Amino acid sequence: MVHLEKITEKNFYKVINMKLAQGQEKFVASNIMSLAQAYLYYDFARPFVIMNDDKEIGFIMLDWDEEERTVGIWRFMIDKDYQKKGFGKEAMKAMIKYIKDTDKFDLIHLSYVPTNSVVRNLYYSLGFRETGEVDGDEIVMIYPTTDNPKVGIKKAEENDLEEIMEFLESELLNVETYREKLKNNKVYKITIMGNLIGLFDGINLYISPDNIKYYNEAIKKIKEKRIEFNENNSDI
Repeated sequence: MVHLEKITEKNFYKVINMKLAQGQEKFVASNIMSLAQAYLYYDFARPFVIMNDDKEIGFIMLDWDEEERTVGIWRFMIDKDYQKKGFGKEAMKAMIKYIKDTDKFDLIHLSYVPTNSVVRNLYYSLGFRETGEVDGDEIVMIYPTTDNPKVGIKKAEENDLEEIMEFLESELLNVETYREKLKNNKVYKITIMGNLIGLFDGINLYISPDNIKYYNEAIKKIKEKRIEFNENNSDI
């Protein structure tokens, strides 16, 4: 039976010695590189070995973001000796079940190299769909895990500036005011399935009119995080 296990001293060398089929190296980084990145980005990297009964057959690493309630498939590979036997699809099914069972996520996202039609067809067969977005040179696909998503809240970082500026402009809000607040690390993103629907500056909360139904849930999330909130303010 195909299932996932944590990377341990017992299986570490098996994982780093796994090989891709010839020509596949251009599609995915080596497992040793992935594990090095998991060490660097330990707050959100979740690496697993893919097992078939008691045999190590592949590797997967997730990009774990409980605050935004989204999780990404960062890396995924099946060892060359176990390819074309259906293990890739079974591994993805096991991963989707694992994510759903946590009840912490509303969306799974991934991206693939356009020339890798095999993996694109695999993802499509499991229910992933393209969004029209591109991440670098890769095409983005998503898999909603629910029809009733919940609000996510996450402190904005410097690399969120472009997304926030576009949101402010689309909502006809003051761009310069928030540029300064973002520099001072005082901006929180309000999201649904990873999509920006509002902003909170530590005092004022703004939710786009199209998503106003999430306003009370956003307030609840803010209070759960014990962030100061002025309930008399509803605009940025």
